[in-house]
Amino acid sequence: MTKALPITLVIFISGLLLMNCYGKKVEIDWVYPDGNHKALIMSYDDGLDDDIALAQLFDRYGIIGTFHLNSGLLDTRAIWDQSKPNESMGTYLSKDTLLDVFKNHEIAVHGTYHKALVGLSDEEILEEINVDIENLTILSGRKISSMAYAFGSTNDHVAEVIRTTTLSNARTVKSSYNFDLPENYYLWNPTCHDSEALEYLEAYLSLDSPNLSLFYVWGHSWELRDTLRNQNILKFCNEIGDRDDIWYTGAGAFADYHASLKALEISTKQMTNPEGNGVVYYREKDQLKSLHPGQRLIL
Repeated sequence: MTKALPITLVIFISGLLLMNCYGKKVEIDWVYPDGNHKALIMSYDDGLDDDIALAQLFDRYGIIGTFHLNSGLLDTRAIWDQSKPNESMGTYLSKDTLLDVFKNHEIAVHGTYHKALVGLSDEEILEEINVDIENLTILSGRKISSMAYAFGSTNDHVAEVIRTTTLSNARTVKSSYNFDLPENYYLWNPTCHDSEALEYLEAYLSLDSPNLSLFYVWGHSWELRDTLRNQNILKFCNEIGDRDDIWYTGAGAFADYHASLKALEISTKQMTNPEGNGVVYYREKDQLKSLHPGQRLIL
């Protein structure tokens, strides 16, 4: 009898020498799809037109961004204090530019009208999020998998409501200050805000571990109007981008891959990737190998 194991146990198996019935040792070293143990997610909220320059910066360094948009505010001015209608923070992106701006990046949910979800009824939460999913799906022609909580407004109950949607993950604004993989994808704490990213950069670049890790950075592109903040993000991207030891990915692709690892069926004699699951990757004797849905690996 086989069963799906929690990812902590799956990763524990990584690096172990397992003996098959012929006495052959098999070393299972789980890796990301590009063969690495390290990954980077850059996650940005609100969808102001400052996203254009940031997406272009990421493009220059081979970095993939996850950009969280409020579909009900696109094509409007960003007036966040309604008592001061002449004080605009800028302009939200135009609907007809999304596919061009984010051609290499993930488009994600931030709520149709950027509402704080704590305090809303379940029906109001679902309307705010599901309408955003629907709008962004139509505008992009893509599957929308990820979201970030507007104002960081969430709790255990809100997260469970979000779990009932078609989304696979939802990001908070609470920093973990570590490179661990998340335990709850609907209360996904990032590593840090981008204003602190340089403080953790060297530790991640020098990290040499056989376990899967993740550097998850979040922020707002409009904050980068500040000269020092802009210089810092330029430095960060220059140093962490275009590397051959980091998987650059969006939050949705990362969540999907992690889910595929967790769905593996493992017994004492074999490991099976069930039908309908995603492809998973591992190294054996320094060779990158894959286990496709329906395939099994004899241990």
